[in-house]
This record gives sequence, C-alpha cells and structure tokens, in this order.
Amino acid sequence: MSRPCSLKEDIQIYQSSTELPLGWDGCLPAHHPLSSKSLALYEKIKLPDVHYYYALLGNPSNPKAIAYFQLLHVLPKHLNTGLLSGYQNKIAPICLNVFKPSLLIAGHLFRHDTINFHTVGLSNIEAYRVYEKMIQSTAKKSGAMATLIKDVPEDLVPYFQNFAPHYNQLRNDISMQMQLPKTWSSFADYEAALKHKYAQKLRKVRNSLQQLKIVALNTEEVFQKSEIIFQLYKQVSTKQAFSLGFLNVSFLPELKKMYPNELKIWAFYEGDVMVAFASGWMQEHCFDMFYIGFDYERNATLNLYFNILYFSIEQAIVAQKPNLNLGRTALEAKARLGCNPKYLPTFLYVRNVCIRTLVSSKINLQHEHEGAWEERHPFKNT
Repeated sequence: MSRPCSLKEDIQIYQSSTELPLGWDGCLPAHHPLSSKSLALYEKIKLPDVHYYYALLGNPSNPKAIAYFQLLHVLPKHLNTGLLSGYQNKIAPICLNVFKPSLLIAGHLFRHDTINFHTVGLSNIEAYRVYEKMIQSTAKKSGAMATLIKDVPEDLVPYFQNFAPHYNQLRNDISMQMQLPKTWSSFADYEAALKHKYAQKLRKVRNSLQQLKIVALNTEEVFQKSEIIFQLYKQVSTKQAFSLGFLNVSFLPELKKMYPNELKIWAFYEGDVMVAFASGWMQEHCFDMFYIGFDYERNATLNLYFNILYFSIEQAIVAQKPNLNLGRTALEAKARLGCNPKYLPTFLYVRNVCIRTLVSSKINLQHEHEGAWEERHPFKNT
C-alpha cells in the first residue's frame, strides 16, 4: 500500500554526498544511478563551475522521494563569441560578468542516461507535485537565476506540460537515434541498406580508415592518455556557440574506472599520433555514443568526425544492440546517416520576467526555422 504524500512535509537539501542519510541509499534498488557512491564520483571529479545539491522529502531514515541537482555558474568562457552575431559577441560576456548567472539543472548536465528523481510508492500526480516542490526549494536554496529540468521521467511529462505553464518546453531538444534491424549482422548490411548516393559518401569517408588504427583503451590506458584525450575533446567543445559546462581531464578516466565494462573508449591513431577518440555506453538495449574529440586539421583529410559516426554504427551492430543513440548535436549530419529525431522532454524556467519573455520569443523564433534536415531519407526503403 502506498503511503499518502503531503506537500507540507519537510524537504532536506544537502550539498555533499557525505551528508546524505542512510535512508537515501536505503530507499533505492541495488546499483541505482542515485546511489551515494555513484553521486560521490562527480564530486571527486570536481567538474569546473559545477556545484551539487541533493533533495530529500520526508523522514531522512525513510524518505518518500529523493532528487539530484547540479548548479552551473555560467561564465564568459562558456561562450564562443566568434560565433555570436552582431552586438551579441560584445554584450553577452559583459552581461555574464555583471550578473554572474547560475543555472540549476534538475538532472545531470553531462549525462542523459541516468535517473535523477526517485519516489517510493507515490502516484504520478503526487510524484509530479513532489518533484516540482523539490525543484522550487532547491532553486531558492541555490539562488539560481534559471532552472533547467532535464530528462524528465516519462510519466511526469504530461503534468509539466499541462500544470506548469511557467516552464517553457524546449521543443528543439532532440536526440538523434537509429533502430537497427535484427537482420543486420555486420556493417556491410548497413551499407547495403543505403541509397546509392549515401553509400557512395560512406565509401569515400571509410577509405580514409586505411590510414587509421583504432584501439580500444582499457582503464589504465585511458588514465595514461587522459591529457591527449582531453585536448582532443576541447577542440570539439570550443567550436560550440554556447556550452553548458565543460568536462575536465579527470572525467572520462574516472568514469572508465567505475564502469570498466559499460563505458568503452577508443583511440584513433594516424601512425603513432592519436588524432581522435570516441566513447560510448554499452546499455542493455542501446549503444549510446558519449563524448568524442578529434584534431580539426586532420579531420579535413581523414574525415574523422564521420568516421567516428560510422564506427559507432558498426559497434552497435557488432554488439547486436537494437538501438543506437548518437546524441543531441549535428542533427543534419546524423540524419544523413539514417537517424531519426527523438524529441526530449526538457523544460526551462527563468526567474526574471523580462529575460523569461525574451527567451520565450527566441525559442518560438527558432521553432519556425527548424526541421529542414528531417527531409533526409538515406535508406532504400524510405
């Protein structure tokens, strides 16, 4: 029998995993992503400009709900002003320095495959009300200027859509995914399924693989090559107009240490020089591409980016995963490979009403110009 839930019950907010009561882990199934051991890893990694909050509803020894939050301090370094147009490249850094905004993330900035909210015996409507209260309490405690609700539990999405009008749903938050037919047993089957011009493009890109050697790295090798991996990651991350936080050199090595079998990391060598890396999670039903990095100069001749994408498809087929997730960026490039969009439930609340109105208008304007890449249909049967 489920316990009745009262929104008048106290919410405890912690700022370190070492402060969490025994009831935190006690309410979780084994190996849950919200376990204090899993959460402590990110504190150990010390990601730059990120602080952590943990919310608990009810009796600490027997909680009814727990939730995980990250607070990002948004700084001028998160902007690539060279990619901003007009006055924005001058005024945006000034505004960030003056107002020092912070963004509360209900979820995990650097992963999308984790569970960030857990309840014990609550109905969906009760869970929504509890989660919303925990979000508001943590936003107040942290002093955040805006709140991003990321990777909302599927059962709660309709409630945020219908009962929380103060949140803007980011309808252009898209993950590019591909369903892999059971009949595909090798990469050749994928190639055979492509229309002629897409197969030609694939063969042209894959020809450069003859100049590359791909090596799967174990945990010790990832630590040894961590600085090279990090520099290749930075070449990619700094090309974005705006980045919601950055990794550091410890991020991938420490994750590989905790998840040696689930997290795969490969190095791409041209001769003795690492020119790219790729990482991915081997989930039960999905190969989930994670962070990548490559040398932009060598990319021009070696097609490193597209080779990484094709390599990910190959790994998913070899591992016999029914699904492939290639992530949120470069939508058209991934549509050309045969991915389809999955629209993710992400919600944004901005505390200042003027900025909120501006953000809302920008979001609506962006909706009017999106979607041309969806006309890509590379498979013969489409």
